[in-house]
Amino acid sequence: MTLWNVTAPTVRIVDDEEVRGTQTWVVQAPGSVEAVCQVAARVAAEDAVRHRRGAAVDSAAITTTRWRSPLGVLGPTVVCPQALGCGHGGPGQGADISSSAPLPAGCGATAA
Repeated sequence: MTLWNVTAPTVRIVDDEEVRGTQTWVVQAPGSVEAVCQVAARVAAEDAVRHRRGAAVDSAAITTTRWRSPLGVLGPTVVCPQALGCGHGGPGQGADISSSAPLPAGCGATAA
């Protein structure tokens, strides 16, 4: 599996002014589409909404990039640090190295 940074643009209104930002997740998935689907499922969770202070997420503008460590990209042949000791070890297969992925069909999310 590969680690992905999945970033969702956010917007909220403070004193009649739009405040834009992002909310980012690091997820483990075989490809960028699966990473976006994982985040789409988490966007409306109470923890996620609280973290972004109630800001709405633009689900159509979610992007992904491969996670980079100080030593570079952890590719599909490197064991993910999150996988150590949890039974998920081993190299991923067929990793997607896309730089962005729109929200795929079937990965619907309810933005707060």
